[in-house]
Amino acid sequence: MQIEVAKKPKSTVTIKGSLSADEFNAYIQRVTRRFVESAELPGFRKGKAPERMVVEKIGEGALLEEAAEEALRAVYPAILKERAIDAIGRPQIRITKLARQNPLEFEADIAVLPEVTLPDYKDIAAKKNAEPKEDAAVSDEELQKSIDWLRKSRPPSHKATADKRTSDQSTVVPKNGFEKTNSPAGELPELTDEFAQSLGKFKTADELKNAIRENMKFEKEQKAHDKRRRELMEAISDASTMELPDILVESEKDKMHFELKSSIEQMGMQWDVYLTHVKKKEEELRNEWRAEAEKRVRNALALREIAKRESLEPTEDELNAWTHHYLAQTEKTEKKNLDLKRVKDYAYGVIRNKKVFEFLETC
Repeated sequence: MQIEVAKKPKSTVTIKGSLSADEFNAYIQRVTRRFVESAELPGFRKGKAPERMVVEKIGEGALLEEAAEEALRAVYPAILKERAIDAIGRPQIRITKLARQNPLEFEADIAVLPEVTLPDYKDIAAKKNAEPKEDAAVSDEELQKSIDWLRKSRPPSHKATADKRTSDQSTVVPKNGFEKTNSPAGELPELTDEFAQSLGKFKTADELKNAIRENMKFEKEQKAHDKRRRELMEAISDASTMELPDILVESEKDKMHFELKSSIEQMGMQWDVYLTHVKKKEEELRNEWRAEAEKRVRNALALREIAKRESLEPTEDELNAWTHHYLAQTEKTEKKNLDLKRVKDYAYGVIRNKKVFEFLETC
């Protein structure tokens, strides 16, 4: 088989191929036999009709097209492997010559993973790591806001409700059993030891306040940590050189669409209602997402290239351990619909990315 590969803009390649007449004839014969074996023509038992009559019924063109498709399905993976082509998505194939006793000639346009030229990512990481970290301390004001929110989320105390009932006959007892009053603004349960104990494992109000402060501090540290990682990867990808295939950008838009739509529906709003509210069509939103989608793709490609250069790929044991832990936390009803290969592919990305960031944070 003769193959020519030409690079095109936006990280695509065009393959020109020619399968010899003898090789193509083998596929024609195979397809013909299959048609004959399944043919049911008047006056003949299934599979016993003459080949000539079967071909006439099917049509020469349809038979050759079927043979060409079968041939290309067989040779396409071999071409990718032989030429080390990292293909993305399905190829766009054109048959340029199709006839008996002739070579099968074709062209295929394929999106490929782009070549990525990285900057000195270790130096960028070292400079980022040397920057002072954000202060994660929780101020008294922040703590008080969180406590006030917690107090507002709790029903008023029995004593407050009883006192209120004597002077206001508009008290309502909803079905959930909590007594709700149209209390004056600002009437909240007092932050007492009893209130802390009503929330569970806390013995005193001070113990509750310390726990809230620690949780808030942990959350701020986590957000700051994620922000640093995001900024680091953006600094590396911005200094990298790569051509983005449209198929990757569009795929990232699909993810963004799914994320937003799921979030909207979880809030109890229908997607069509949301679009009406923001006064935009779906296509307008997708166009607005392009810059963010390109940024995400660049980050992912830069991260992948670093993993490749530093040999930070997950081991089989790590993949199995992650997958086992994931499945152990998944409901039985959901497990039935899980594609184990997709789970392991997802695990591969999660573990690899974690290794890359941990590596960069030690530079």
